[in-house]
Amino acid sequence: RHSFPSRENTPAEQIESMSHLLAYYSGRRMWRIFSLLSPAEGAKLNPDLGNLPRTEDPYPPSVKAPKHSVTREMVMQTLRDHYEGTAYDLTKGMAAGPYGNPNRGPIKGVTGQWERAISMFRTAYSYVLEARPASRSITWFGYDAAHGTVWMPFYGASVGPAPKTHAGHGLNMSTFNQNAGWWAFNLINQYSDLNFQQINQEVRGKAEMIHQEAVKAVKEWETMDLAEVEKHSNAFAVKKVDEWWAFAWQLIAKYGRLVTTFNESNTGVDYYGQMYPGWWLESPDVGFTLWSPPGPFHGIPDGSKCPKLLSLAASDWSDWSQWSQWSQWAAWLPTFFALGGAYVLGKRHGRALPEPQDHGYVMAP
Repeated sequence: RHSFPSRENTPAEQIESMSHLLAYYSGRRMWRIFSLLSPAEGAKLNPDLGNLPRTEDPYPPSVKAPKHSVTREMVMQTLRDHYEGTAYDLTKGMAAGPYGNPNRGPIKGVTGQWERAISMFRTAYSYVLEARPASRSITWFGYDAAHGTVWMPFYGASVGPAPKTHAGHGLNMSTFNQNAGWWAFNLINQYSDLNFQQINQEVRGKAEMIHQEAVKAVKEWETMDLAEVEKHSNAFAVKKVDEWWAFAWQLIAKYGRLVTTFNESNTGVDYYGQMYPGWWLESPDVGFTLWSPPGPFHGIPDGSKCPKLLSLAASDWSDWSQWSQWSQWAAWLPTFFALGGAYVLGKRHGRALPEPQDHGYVMAP
């Protein structure tokens, strides 16, 4: 029978970890959303308060914002957020890798916690609802994670079916399907994990271009009747999903092979376009600058697995470097002795052999 976690069957440190997980699972998001959409009011809130049922003086359900100050685009940018520019920035640190990847995979069997971004890699879709008069309210709908999507305009009063790219027929996550719009956005978001900093920046630029086209189209559709608007909005979505597929193939060609490829000319490939940043290469965890013939070959291991190396504090790196040099010499000593011994033995044995015509030594094995 399944036993649910309780104070009777769960270690104290795990209970504390779970408490932190639950408190910040939504709490940090609440603080960030208020801060982005109403900076003056958000500045009054404690980002470390958390959000639990019995939290003392909890976050308010809403905060004031100056009239007309919150725009549609501000909401969209909030949905794309990973706490960039704050102490909780998921694009920073060793966990983000050399290219600032904010996505964090699943964890099992290890106690700890990641910050939970607003834009999550496992998001299936997101939307922004824009209330407008005369039955012209719009659902701005975007597939997959918000940090790599385009929100397409669909009218809430439409009576016809969704376009073929958004119909959902035959769509599942276990079978790649180029007829499903979701796969176009998911493919690019997955590929962005190779170099999130560069690829996602380009993705957001492309998404902004399409968004501006959508804003312009919505204005042009204002004078049309609803049936005509529905026809145009569906056609727009299909066209832009097709463009997103073409964009995916462009990105795969451009950022593959750990280089940046622009064209087929002599200067069309930037071999240093995806070069690792210095801070990452110089980290002892990576090990690039610590490599030596006798090791270490993989950087300084995790301290819990190698307590002796963990005891080397940051101030001891000069001692470590000196020790490493001596250890390299020590590692070569047996080789020097072996070569010297072989030479002496060979010379002795060589004296018993006929002296060669060129008066050279014979090194007997």
